[in-house]
Amino acid sequence: MATQLQHTSVTRLLFALVFSTILTACGSGFLQPAVTPEPAPDMFSPLVRPADQYRAQADIATGDNAFAWRVLTIRSLLQQGSQQEAEARLKALRAGASLSQQPVVQLLNAASRLALSQPGEALPLLDNIDVQALSSSGQAYWWLLKANSHEQQRQPVEAAMALIARNELLSGPEQRRDIDRIYQLLSAQPSSALRNAQGDNLSAMANGWLRLLAILNTQNIPAEQKNWQLLSWERSYAGHPARVYLPLVQGNAQAPSFDASHIAVLLPLSGRLAEQGDAIRNGILSAGQGQSVRVSFFDTQSQDMAALYQQVMQSGADMILGPLLKDKVDTLLKLDPALPVLALNQPAYQPELATFYYFSLSPEGEATDAARRMWQEGHQQPLVFAPDNELGRRVAAEFNRQWQTVSGQPAAVSYFNNQASIEKDVRRALRNHAADSVFMPTNAAETRFILPYFDFVRDSRATRLPTYVISRSYIPAGEAPMGELAGLRLADMPWMFDGAPQLKEEILGLWPSAGSAWLRLFALGYDARAIIPQLPALRRGAPGVPGLTGELTVSPEGVVQRHLLWREYDNGNWIPIGANAELQE
Repeated sequence: MATQLQHTSVTRLLFALVFSTILTACGSGFLQPAVTPEPAPDMFSPLVRPADQYRAQADIATGDNAFAWRVLTIRSLLQQGSQQEAEARLKALRAGASLSQQPVVQLLNAASRLALSQPGEALPLLDNIDVQALSSSGQAYWWLLKANSHEQQRQPVEAAMALIARNELLSGPEQRRDIDRIYQLLSAQPSSALRNAQGDNLSAMANGWLRLLAILNTQNIPAEQKNWQLLSWERSYAGHPARVYLPLVQGNAQAPSFDASHIAVLLPLSGRLAEQGDAIRNGILSAGQGQSVRVSFFDTQSQDMAALYQQVMQSGADMILGPLLKDKVDTLLKLDPALPVLALNQPAYQPELATFYYFSLSPEGEATDAARRMWQEGHQQPLVFAPDNELGRRVAAEFNRQWQTVSGQPAAVSYFNNQASIEKDVRRALRNHAADSVFMPTNAAETRFILPYFDFVRDSRATRLPTYVISRSYIPAGEAPMGELAGLRLADMPWMFDGAPQLKEEILGLWPSAGSAWLRLFALGYDARAIIPQLPALRRGAPGVPGLTGELTVSPEGVVQRHLLWREYDNGNWIPIGANAELQE
């Protein structure tokens, strides 16, 4: 009997203890449903859970899964304002991260600084990250932190530029949200700030955003002008995400016409460039003789471009020709003129706009033509021998770009410094490169000085390497023969050889003291005026048209390209190149 009572008492006691333990556990939270390990989502994916759920997975995961869950936990803690716990977990993550994981840790360091409203500390951390070491989603997160940093520093344009770069890495609703945010940032900015922010350092996507919002934010301009600008933007930026904010064009906005009835010409007509401006002006007037088109000239040296543009618009012009200087062209571009433009130079910022064209006598364009010519003539290993200055490097780079386009291989490039080092520079160039031809973007004096060194260094008895130069080396025909130039091949505009002889006779009769430089600028003005009606067709791929400056075509980007005339120096004269004369179109 006693034994049975003892057994019953023990049983009751054990039951009570167990029941008490269960109640205590439930009350204290120690007894939780078991957490099932999950594969970690992308560590930079949108946060869709509370921090404790990410934390629970991070505490039971292993390996790469554990790292991803810990990153998500820290991001979620920062988002909900749990800074202290986020810092503690970030410190632990930093201590155990591998070398390949360090860029991610650095991203979280920057995010932590932003959560504390310290963008000045976050930006240097971001700039020191190797972005290419991040996944695509990691790069998108990097751009987001950059945008947030700039926004905290009250730099809305810079923030928008970061979001534009990020947007190309996104899709779906997240991409849509970013587009709305970009619009909100830029729509609050003055149009002048948006115009000034455009440039060649930005992508076409970014410049498209800036240009559209600059148009929309411009106040106090005629509705017809704004409609024209919006129509121009629409034609220039097919597929741009900002098109959703493009309002319906009001009134009777028409597609741009190049059948101009009143051309506004912007040239330097005073100051140190007055002579150059006068040469172009006379070319324009000569090309327009007998036509009913009105031409008005505006001096770009007399006032700033914004004021000059307003005068042009008030004059009723329907076409702009010019300006000549790169900085003036750049300023006019950013004003987004509500007229077709044929600029007489190519600035660094050169957007592909449907109504903006560029025409210049740049050495870079001549280098492009030289590369095509040398390839046509069968050369495989050209040596570019250029002066070691800004112009030389620009022209050499353009030749090399075109050579790679036609041949698939880079050209050999070497530079010279001055006359004292020419022999050493030539020896180095020939020693380092096996060349079958030479391209030199040199002036006439440099060419005459350098050519004998190539003969001497190679062997004066050997056949001279075919050597090609551009118009900078032009020497008028009929002067005393220069034996050191024998066989030199030069590209120049037909006008400088024997093109349009009757017109040249008339011009030299009017301006008997005109030199080579004046005549070239006259030809530029003449061809620019003559080609205006044909610009759209040429841009669409119509056959080239002959001009004083060369055979003229237009690239899809709106750049007028000159195909030059090639001649060979022989006993004081420039003659057609023998068996290759048929290559002259």
